[in-house]
Amino acid sequence: MKTCNNVNYIHFCLYLFVVVIKASSLNIIKVDEQAICGIKMSCLECLRLAHCSWCPIENKCFSEKMPTYENYCETEKIRHPNYEMSLEDNAICACAGGKLENNCHRPGIAGAECSGRGSCICGRCFCNVNPDPAHPSKAIMGEYCEYDNFSCDDPKCSEGPYHIYDMMANEQNNYEEIEKQ
Repeated sequence: MKTCNNVNYIHFCLYLFVVVIKASSLNIIKVDEQAICGIKMSCLECLRLAHCSWCPIENKCFSEKMPTYENYCETEKIRHPNYEMSLEDNAICACAGGKLENNCHRPGIAGAECSGRGSCICGRCFCNVNPDPAHPSKAIMGEYCEYDNFSCDDPKCSEGPYHIYDMMANEQNNYEEIEKQ
């Protein structure tokens, strides 16, 4: 008799499992995403979820979509940012509050952040996406936005990428050669 009960119990569990899986695929059962915010214990855990915000004064994660948190933590609220990075990197950047190491200057080269051809966000260079709207195939790339596919106009150039600092050095050398003549 005991085996019969175990078999019935197993069948019931399998049936229940199938029903839950089917119901969740039909969106009949849905996890309340706003309630999940309340169980996160750190800024980083909290902001990994796009619908959550962090209150540093209270050390609390919450969802602004919930009526009880509509005007909660107005002055110090940290919202989930979209810096077009991964969820993890977005969260790290937002929680750091501008205290990340600035890695937007090429070592050993004085000059503008991101070679003057991008923006420094969270200590990283994000190169200008469309440097010349009239020529959409032109692109800027590299850790410090130091490469492009359009700076070289020498006959031996192909399709790049070209290092902007090498191109500047070549221009200086060409200028010096012209002056000597």
